[in-house]
Amino acid sequence: MRRWLSAAFALAITGCATWGQMKEGLDGLLDQPLSAAIDRIGYPSSEQIIAGRKLYRWGSSSQSAMYMPSTTTTTGSIGTGMGYRPFSATTTGGTYIPVSYNCEIVLEVDSNDIIKRYQYNGNLGGCRQYIQALRK
Repeated sequence: MRRWLSAAFALAITGCATWGQMKEGLDGLLDQPLSAAIDRIGYPSSEQIIAGRKLYRWGSSSQSAMYMPSTTTTTGSIGTGMGYRPFSATTTGGTYIPVSYNCEIVLEVDSNDIIKRYQYNGNLGGCRQYIQALRK
């Protein structure tokens, strides 16, 4: 039950965003100028040169809490002597659990700022904003 609720919550917050849509959107940026990525997903959060490769990074991170309901059934007997009767009660409650959303996109460009490679990492809740922007 807990897994099903987690999956349903994840689907609700991601607005049906999928990793396939992320890949498709980033594939569409290959061989495009860096400005095409900026027009779609905004300004990068950093720029680096690593091993002679020029990289641009976009990232987001946030925290939230998700309510996780739980149901408990209590059974036993009530009474004394020969007057025992079975007893059953169901209690519904729950707790809030912390949830982290994060995403990082890295684009590698050539000397003319043409996008040649990409990679991404995170979860759908964190990457949803980028996926939606890439789908437009």
